[in-house]
Amino acid sequence: MRAIIFTGGTVRQGKFTQQAIAGADIIMAADSGARAAMDVGVFPSLVIGDFDSLDRGSKAVLEKKGCQFIVHSSAKDQTDTELAVRYAIDHQASHLTIIGGIEGDRLDHILANVFSVMDAEIPIKFVNGPVEAWIAKGPANVSVDGNSSDQLSLIPLTSEVTKVETSHLRYTLRGETLYQQQARGISNVLTQPQASVAFASGTLLFVHTAVSR
Repeated sequence: MRAIIFTGGTVRQGKFTQQAIAGADIIMAADSGARAAMDVGVFPSLVIGDFDSLDRGSKAVLEKKGCQFIVHSSAKDQTDTELAVRYAIDHQASHLTIIGGIEGDRLDHILANVFSVMDAEIPIKFVNGPVEAWIAKGPANVSVDGNSSDQLSLIPLTSEVTKVETSHLRYTLRGETLYQQQARGISNVLTQPQASVAFASGTLLFVHTAVSR
């Protein structure tokens, strides 16, 4: 089952957002993410959170459409997005896409979202408009499908990521180490429609930005 979760903030239309919505078996939202979904014409079937930010008008519309609401106390240890992710996994989601959660003015929420899925049991992606991001743990060999001239950033989430080998990227890595405190993996560029990144150990955040066509 492919699930998607809308988080709060602005949802940008674009390649990866459209693909995620089209392929979803269930559409969920984390609190005000329901409003973000409705702004792009999507009505979630389930909303989770403490409901401190979803406006009454939006909630009333969703109630009329039969949306399910799962309410948590505001005195909780998890963010609304974490609660939604846990719910999806516990209810047999095999793939999960979080729409939003990687942009905006809340750096604390962005970092929390990324680090909260590092040890997830299922594949999880963040998407918003032309941007998709995901985490891989070594040893791994990851294919990145896109277009030539797309951007790809490789960001270590551990102190180092070892023996990084890349193909079809403008700036090639040949068995080298990426370090968390250095920005060497930022803003590489695909030279072919498919690139690959292999590495032996560590945890790597992939951020793929599609160019306009």
